Amino acid sequence: MKHAVCICSAAFVMFSSGCSSFTVPDKWNHFAFSASLSSVAVAATSEPAESATFCVGMGLLKEIYDGLYGSGFQVWDLAADVAGAVTGSAVAQEICMEENP
Repeated sequence: MKHAVCICSAAFVMFSSGCSSFTVPDKWNHFAFSASLSSVAVAATSEPAESATFCVGMGLLKEIYDGLYGSGFQVWDLAADVAGAVTGSAVAQEICMEENP
């Protein structure tokens, strides 16, 4: 089942890149990438809280980098990262719990 989580996460990122015309593209990309990364981390570690925290940290580092060298620090990008990380962790935990109740 953990392999299914990883495959679904990869498919989600690929699909979501084509759906960005329906939403704010950059925020959707932040959400999708964080959700996928977080779900794969849960599948690998079975630790949803730590996985979400790791993903939020990665998003924070990306925004700090953007603030220093890129387009500027965006709080709403970080909010999309947080939402994606929490969603991905919760969904992956539910899928993995069905396998090992």
